[in-house]
Amino acid sequence: MRALLVLAIASRVFAQEPREAAREEEKRACTPCHSLKLVHSQRLKPAAWGKEIDKMVGWGAIVPDRQLLLTYLSEEYSETKAGPAVYLSGNGTKAK
Repeated sequence: MRALLVLAIASRVFAQEPREAAREEEKRACTPCHSLKLVHSQRLKPAAWGKEIDKMVGWGAIVPDRQLLLTYLSEEYSETKAGPAVYLSGNGTKAK
């Protein structure tokens, strides 16, 4: 029983590692030029994410693992997922 628990925990940890690596790739590639808020506000198809990555690389972004970043962005910020919530300030205008 204990061995099963250890195996379950280990498999969950290993499953999270690629996601963490992808988040690090996103930070490394994107934040030298802009905040991640810009990236996280987008909802694109995989082909459009690929074009965005290529455009950013053309502008000087360094993306050591393009496929990892493309897969992550396509899954996390897919056109099928809801966009981020819009927060309003006390006077009804968008909060920054």
